[in-house]
Amino acid sequence: MKKLILKLVLLILPILLILIVVNYIGDSAHIFSEGYESKIAKIINNGNYVTNIDNYDERIFQEEIIKNMDTTPEIIVLGASRSMMINGSLLGNINFFNNSVSGASIEDYTAIYQAYKSCNKIPKTIIIDIEPYLFNKNNGQNRWMSLQKYYNDFYNISNFESVNNYGLNKYKELISFSYFQSSLSKIPKIILGNNEPIATNIKFNNTNTKLTDGTIVYGKPYRNASQNLIERKVNSFLATDLYSIERFKEIDKDIWTKFKKLILDMKKNDITIKFFLCPYHPKVYNRIKNDYPMVIETENSVLKFAKKNNITIYGTFNPGKIGFDKTYFYDGMHCKPKGIKKILQYIE
Repeated sequence: MKKLILKLVLLILPILLILIVVNYIGDSAHIFSEGYESKIAKIINNGNYVTNIDNYDERIFQEEIIKNMDTTPEIIVLGASRSMMINGSLLGNINFFNNSVSGASIEDYTAIYQAYKSCNKIPKTIIIDIEPYLFNKNNGQNRWMSLQKYYNDFYNISNFESVNNYGLNKYKELISFSYFQSSLSKIPKIILGNNEPIATNIKFNNTNTKLTDGTIVYGKPYRNASQNLIERKVNSFLATDLYSIERFKEIDKDIWTKFKKLILDMKKNDITIKFFLCPYHPKVYNRIKNDYPMVIETENSVLKFAKKNNITIYGTFNPGKIGFDKTYFYDGMHCKPKGIKKILQYIE
């Protein structure tokens, strides 16, 4: 029995070692490489765009960019991926920054807003991207925890009173097979020295590019996808539960309370608030009407809240209401630039 266990250990150890080494060196999401986000922020704060970036901690980037801003933006965007292409020129204001992060939650909005407050850089106007999943307690979004200290500050919670396992949890990725697959593909780029953020003055590149105002310009393959490919993406999106709105049974009272508290604090700081609602692809919205009625209920609730509090609303979840057809979309839920422009011209 002992010999069998020894053989198993000798067999497993090399595999485990390879797994750990590849995950640590390849590090597809840059969770073990200190300072990756600060490199991106430094390039932007120096007045350049930055490309050749992927899978970084967007929350830590927000912290770095806010701390090192020379001036306070007049307008900022707190949003998710669907609001990442809002830029200052569309609003007639170049003193602007887009602080949107993928899969944003109410906690993200609170933490990023608090980061501005902590640095005494309170903007005059904040555009808030309203995603229906924001109010779904089952949305599965927990990436905000890398900014938990700011969230705690907003609610006057001592960092010693809450247990933040975010820093420790990342080490679980060292033995993750899914992380191994993505990290292994990064090894050639690391060997060739092509894994660092690149400063550029060109907006349209092969990989995603972050502009000096925080706006994203997607990489060439995503940006120039054919309509046939987009339709395949939409059909694939529809083949499963829709992103973060599965098990959306009700507008969570606790989240709604946090949402109202955040808005109230902004108003106390004389901030003008505007809501941004991005439509879904027509085929996706047709399914939403049948299978996800809480999305429509969310829009109705937000409309009532906005009217009561004199808050401007740009856009709607309903593509037909704003005249969007399939040509306005990159996939099932992300609009093209012409769509973003049209949303900002549509006031509910």
